[in-house]
Amino acid sequence: MRREEVNCRAVCFRKATCFYAVFEILSWRLRRNSRANISCKSPFFMPIQRFGRCIIPVLASALISLFPGSMIGQPAPAQMAEQGSGTATFEELARQATAAREEGKSEEAIRFYEGALQLHPDWTDGSWYLGNLYADAGRYSEAIPAFQKVTTADPNLGAAWAYLGLCEFETKDFKNSLRHLQNAKQFGFAEVPGVEKVATYHLALLLNLNGQFEDAWELLGSRLGHGQLAEQTKTALALALLRVPLLPDQVDPSKDALIDAAGEIAGDLVEGNFDRAFPAFEQMLKTYPTTPFLHYAYGSALIFRSRYSEAEAQLREEIKLTPKSALPVMRMAIIELKTHHAQDALPMAERAVELVPQSALAHEILSRTLSELGKGGQAAKELEAAENLKPEKPDIDPEVARAYAHSSIPGETEQATTASRMATGERDSAFDELARKAAAAEEAGRADDAIRDYEGLLKMKPRWDKGWAELGSLYYSAGKFPQAIASLKNSIAINPKNSQAWAFLGLTEFETKDYSNAYIHLDRARELDFRGTPAVMLLAIYHLAELRNRNGDFFGSADLLIPEVRHGRVNEQTKLILGMSMLRVPLLPAQVPAASRALMQAAGETAVLQYSSRYDDTFRAFERMTKDFPDTPFIHYAYASALDILSRYDDATSQLREEIRINPGNALPHQLRASIALKQHRPDEAMSAARHAVELDSQSAGAHELLGRALLELGEIEPAVKELETASKLAPNYPGVHFSLARAYTKAKRAEDAQRERTIFAQLNASAESEKSLANQAYGDPHGQNEPPPAEARTTSQTAPQ
Repeated sequence: MRREEVNCRAVCFRKATCFYAVFEILSWRLRRNSRANISCKSPFFMPIQRFGRCIIPVLASALISLFPGSMIGQPAPAQMAEQGSGTATFEELARQATAAREEGKSEEAIRFYEGALQLHPDWTDGSWYLGNLYADAGRYSEAIPAFQKVTTADPNLGAAWAYLGLCEFETKDFKNSLRHLQNAKQFGFAEVPGVEKVATYHLALLLNLNGQFEDAWELLGSRLGHGQLAEQTKTALALALLRVPLLPDQVDPSKDALIDAAGEIAGDLVEGNFDRAFPAFEQMLKTYPTTPFLHYAYGSALIFRSRYSEAEAQLREEIKLTPKSALPVMRMAIIELKTHHAQDALPMAERAVELVPQSALAHEILSRTLSELGKGGQAAKELEAAENLKPEKPDIDPEVARAYAHSSIPGETEQATTASRMATGERDSAFDELARKAAAAEEAGRADDAIRDYEGLLKMKPRWDKGWAELGSLYYSAGKFPQAIASLKNSIAINPKNSQAWAFLGLTEFETKDYSNAYIHLDRARELDFRGTPAVMLLAIYHLAELRNRNGDFFGSADLLIPEVRHGRVNEQTKLILGMSMLRVPLLPAQVPAASRALMQAAGETAVLQYSSRYDDTFRAFERMTKDFPDTPFIHYAYASALDILSRYDDATSQLREEIRINPGNALPHQLRASIALKQHRPDEAMSAARHAVELDSQSAGAHELLGRALLELGEIEPAVKELETASKLAPNYPGVHFSLARAYTKAKRAEDAQRERTIFAQLNASAESEKSLANQAYGDPHGQNEPPPAEARTTSQTAPQ
């Protein structure tokens, strides 16, 4: 291979890696995530969003323009032109294909590559580019043969196996996809490092689908578990944690809140944050007490921390829930062996072999137990059985799969029968006529007639996602919530990007008090840019804002309503929600005691003044509130925040002193005090306040960031770096954290680290500017945070530090 070719490829591969980093950052939600670089050792087994499949065409689109010349090491077109007949035609087609591809003219490039490959079917570079172009266009079945040619020409090229497996995934050829993505993992991704994470994620999904949950967990933890975990990675980890043999888009939406909670715990386990994971397990077991394998997962994590008696209690509960599973029984035997109680382990080990006689692991555990009891002959027999049964077969519980899976869409069998009896034209004409009737009935407010007509239409076309969404919205309006939920789930099963279905599903779940799922689904509708009638959109905004308050996301709640305030669309409900957000009340409006409603309304009216930029009126309103409700937590903090905006730092500090007196256990006033001290160039005061904040809340990214900045101002470089690194792990999506960390690395003379942080800062800064464009949309601009952003993260127009 020529030296210039190697150098050119290296540049392109760096570009590919950079592109993938940008894609990941843009796809991650701006929400609280704490991730650290840790060992991939798993306490569980000794993991874009559930809708991340668009990664493949996006990645292909970026990569096809990055590889010049010969990637496979094959002769270039001009050289091949000298090798056979049709020379001039091939050379011209190859040149035209390259030019069209580089100019972004995909359809033209495809035609030219197809023509060139008809003349020279063995032109492997042409097959590579054609496969990428097909994948970019969503033509996965056509991309597969192209990538097969590449893997045949170079069986050690991991990237080609990766693209082949990803395209097979899209065509639902999961068996071959699993095999080929495993080949990609084996041969590596040195040629195209940017595809590694996408391939790894999809391989993990297929391992879950195949019941290889331990392998999926290990793969996700080792390859994707360093730093920030993407939402789709946490979903895959959750499926492994709960041993669900399904792909994410096969899971019933009613399980989303459960999967989301399990994903947060899984992220903590991958990070090694057991102090956060164990209480989360306890809370999850209260919310979902009968979930299969949740006690097992908790018990396994407790074993990892040598908390054997607690682990045993969890495993006994699991045995009650899943009596046919050998897994908790084997774990119980392992505990007895670890604690040198081989006699107690024996009945457990024997029971495990009874439950799964084909399990190599069960026979191994029994062999070890017998060996420790001095029964060498029996132990040897069991060990031989274990060796003969290896490798361990996947363990799939079909009842778990059924419990989590989408229900089948009704009417598909009937459609086939009807279609066989009716000509296509006749069927289409009947459908169109009934669709007009349904729309007219809906427009005239005749809900019962519209429902009946849509039900008839869906018998004719059961895979009509918009029809199911319309029927679901009609059921919702009629107060028929179970029927609405079933219809909307059908729509989502057919088209997971139907924003109307997600919005009405969230609204319906809110009415049925399924608040955890309502929160997820209303937010998903916002992400998909739901555009309904003004009344429905406003209701969705209100409910999502209420649910954000309920979840402690007070800044995110206010963000949703600020556009309404600025457009003059304010009512009593708006004020109440904003008041609860200002005073950080984690309840729904209906749960506010009657005695507190006057306070909430007063706070809401003050918030409306502030978000309308009427600061003189705002400050007068705060003064009234501090007199009328002098010892109410967070009034002085909110007042100080407003004063800080107008640089009235001394007045703000006075209010913060009052807040600390009233609310001494909260870190937020100390954080704001530290931020103000830094603005006043008082690093000693900032350091003291930030230390208090860290002591009160060690998981606060803002507190660590402010402490790091204060230490940096005082010249304490290494302690500053440590605090800022902690902040970046706790809040990896905040630009300002990386801005400050780049400055610290520069002062520590760690040039490479500083450059990395500058790059991340620039990428996140661009992403934050893009997020701002959502501010005027119906669903606003969410932060999804439980604390105010670190000070510098609120300013996204900074210049990257040098």
